[in-house]
Amino acid sequence: MSLDEFCSSDQWSMLTSASEHSKLAAALGGFLITAIALYLKGEVRESVHTLALFSSAVLILVLSAFLSSLITGTVVPADAQRDGICAIVWAQGALATAMLAAGTAALFGGLGWMLAGHAISKMPAGADEDAAGYTFLTKLGTWLTFAATMTTTLLLSETSIDYVHFAFGGAPPGWLVDAIGAAAAAVVVTSLVFVVRRSRALRLAEGAEPTRLTLGALKVATVCLVVLAITASWLALTLARFPKDWLTTPGSPVMYAVLLLTFGLPAVVGTAICYSAPSTDQR
Repeated sequence: MSLDEFCSSDQWSMLTSASEHSKLAAALGGFLITAIALYLKGEVRESVHTLALFSSAVLILVLSAFLSSLITGTVVPADAQRDGICAIVWAQGALATAMLAAGTAALFGGLGWMLAGHAISKMPAGADEDAAGYTFLTKLGTWLTFAATMTTTLLLSETSIDYVHFAFGGAPPGWLVDAIGAAAAAVVVTSLVFVVRRSRALRLAEGAEPTRLTLGALKVATVCLVVLAITASWLALTLARFPKDWLTTPGSPVMYAVLLLTFGLPAVVGTAICYSAPSTDQR
């Protein structure tokens, strides 16, 4: 593949887009810090886990912004080293995009829990005529969570396919592209099933008995966010020290490691967040 000074592939450059990604990640991270400050007064059980999810999202968004800002400082030479430098840029860009997408999904997942907590705390006891409105507010957060997960999953699948096209010199194996597309469809369908089931099971208590929500897999999503933040950041900053053959050889183990962190782990985060959509405890 003949590369220009912007490492363009299919009329798109990971290098020139990095600055905008950095700004977006920083803005979302700043928003989350504000949300945490406003949410620290929460004293219910669910607020503790929501704060943990928000805190992990702040970490991964800040690291994504930092990594994207580093990419903007890359200088692409005009000699034979251009292939290796561009391979590093594309891998770093894919990882930074995955971190941004996972953090965004966590942001909306936490927002859904914030809306649910607000509805539960503000719904007057015995106010039957108001129950439908508070229930709608809770379910709105649930469906916003699914919308964020679906969108980020589809965007990451396209990012992964673009990265695979670059890594294989524009001619990736068809089975790999099909596998990424099929995996994205499976994640979206699975997330939809989780959201529909938990949304239907939601029942807000209308009497003196407090509503108790199930936490689902919020802990799994939180831990996976931290693992993705640490692993992806380390790999992105270490790529320059790897032998260039590891980065420029189509189908190298490094390429598959980047692909796993770009799509695989964020897909687990998104699915876990949808599985953790606010729903009523059935006990």
